[in-house]
Amino acid sequence: MSVHTSTRRVAKPSLLDVAAEVLVADPAASLADVAEAAGIGRTTLHKNYATRDDLMRAVAHRAIDRWENAVDTVTGGPDGGLRALAEATIPIGPQLSFLWRSPILDHVPDIIERWTAVERRGLAVLQRARAAGAIGPDVPDWWLLQTFYSLVYVASEAVRSGHLAPRDAPDLVIRTLLRGIGAASDQGSAGVAGGNQPATGSAGEDESRT
Repeated sequence: MSVHTSTRRVAKPSLLDVAAEVLVADPAASLADVAEAAGIGRTTLHKNYATRDDLMRAVAHRAIDRWENAVDTVTGGPDGGLRALAEATIPIGPQLSFLWRSPILDHVPDIIERWTAVERRGLAVLQRARAAGAIGPDVPDWWLLQTFYSLVYVASEAVRSGHLAPRDAPDLVIRTLLRGIGAASDQGSAGVAGGNQPATGSAGEDESRT
């Protein structure tokens, strides 16, 4: 009996995606470190990116390409596209982390221009979710944007480390964004907020002592 093995191959990450992961894990990583992680020779890497700054800029543009593609997939819905945005951005967590953790990029005008444009598009999705009633109307744009992407970052890292299954990540992000991590019970929340203390005696007992 013959045994048929699957010929389907897993897509190999691009050099720039590998570089993003290496540089997020170690911001001081050298070109040699990146080449080793990508499985290529240092000479091959140098042919494409003569300096570390050249590589950093290329990785940044690749990261923004993937961010733009992610936002492109988001459509509307009852939540304004909120869940779709989470589903699209969690898998590119390493690329987003690279952008957020690389201060050198703050001084590259073309990267800042592209970054600002795609960030605004993502914010528009969050604003639609707010208009749809999924998010409180008094939440400022800057807080909404930073809170959402902070949760995306944590979820991406948790998936990478094996603490969170990829299919569960969007639900956890959305649930945390909309409801926080407090207890669901209204009674329990009221008790904490009001500082309720256990009773030391009944009203009747207190009256009988007077």
